[in-house]
Amino acid sequence: MPNKVKYKYPAHAAGYFLVLFFLITLAAGGCARKEIIVPSLTPEPTREQLTGKFVWYDLFTPDMQTTGNFYQELFGWTFTDTDTAHPRIKTISRDSVPIANAVEINPGEKNSSESIWLGYISVPDVDKAVEQVKLQDGTIYEKPMDLAHRGRVAIVIDGQGAIFGLVHSQDGDPPDQDDMQNSFMGSELWTTDMDRAMTFYTPLAGYEVKIVDVGPGLTYHLLQRDNIPRAGVTKILWDDVKPNWKDVMAAIDKAETLGGKLLIGPPKEIQENPLAIIADPTGAVFGIQQIQDSEPPGGNQP
Repeated sequence: MPNKVKYKYPAHAAGYFLVLFFLITLAAGGCARKEIIVPSLTPEPTREQLTGKFVWYDLFTPDMQTTGNFYQELFGWTFTDTDTAHPRIKTISRDSVPIANAVEINPGEKNSSESIWLGYISVPDVDKAVEQVKLQDGTIYEKPMDLAHRGRVAIVIDGQGAIFGLVHSQDGDPPDQDDMQNSFMGSELWTTDMDRAMTFYTPLAGYEVKIVDVGPGLTYHLLQRDNIPRAGVTKILWDDVKPNWKDVMAAIDKAETLGGKLLIGPPKEIQENPLAIIADPTGAVFGIQQIQDSEPPGGNQP
């Protein structure tokens, strides 16, 4: 098994989510400020609901320039102003298609490591999903609200402290892709209580649980919807790691040379589709994975 790795979950992570929502709330409250226009989940309306899929991500970072350079060099992503009136909010795009937002928090505090990725689960009804969260002893951090071009969203925390978003897009969800290189594959929940996590998440998006063997004595839980895996769940093996969601992306390359830090290397027990857990230069944690079937001729995909 991997060696023990100390990962400090941001003590004030919930405050980060207030940045984007606070700015939007000001605009919606009739102030003289220009309304922030967040991008739609899809460049063209799909009108398709992919319940249970992680369809959007927000990155909160204290150093936009360093973070932007890191992901641009690592994955070829571009960071552009979401709204020129609010340069602290960027739209992250892959091949000119928006896939995430970046929000600069605590600008000037460049030594801060309190960065985080936030994933959003597609649900048919955000308000009903929020009520389900309450029934399972979760916490509503940001109650349901409507965002122009985006749809209805909410921010919640599960019963073990993992934070995530809920969204119902007015234009439909991004379609599943055949070409996953340098794009989000889904998300993985690290939890201290597998049974409690299953009880919390399965009714939230109508997930079915599939248990798969990943190595000698090792099992992995997949949250599936319509027989399509939408997220993974694994038990935390270390006392100082708190429950949280981590992104899994199809690429392994250059992170350490760009200022990132390897937290967990590819486990020897998992020979197929190796993966690793990495922190970007400002401390936001994500996973990268090499998909053998997508390997281009002449080498590994980036």
